[in-house]
Amino acid sequence: MRIPASICKFVVSGGIATCIDFVCYMLLRLIAWPSVAKTISMVIANIWSYIVNKRWVFVSRRDTDSKMIGTYVVVQVLNLGTNVGVNSLMLHLTGYVILSFVFATLCATIVNYSLQKLIVFK
Repeated sequence: MRIPASICKFVVSGGIATCIDFVCYMLLRLIAWPSVAKTISMVIANIWSYIVNKRWVFVSRRDTDSKMIGTYVVVQVLNLGTNVGVNSLMLHLTGYVILSFVFATLCATIVNYSLQKLIVFK
């Protein structure tokens, strides 16, 4: 079975976005409260992710407008909710931090990819 190119591209762009988030967070922690640093780092990573997903992963020809941006923000909020919710549930059920993190990330990635492909960059 062949994996669609957009899934492979999404994994690559998501990995880079995660690295951007981490590096920005670590640097911003030096000058800001952790929650402020994390918020700013996530916004930076999400802006990068939006541009890469629109132009490279899903190759959307639609012009960027407020509806597309709004839809993307809603999808990211749902992604965050999925990630945090699954992580909390798995942590409660298993007590394993790494397993919970990995499973939550996997679930959130599936939700995020699906919603971006079907709704944001259709």
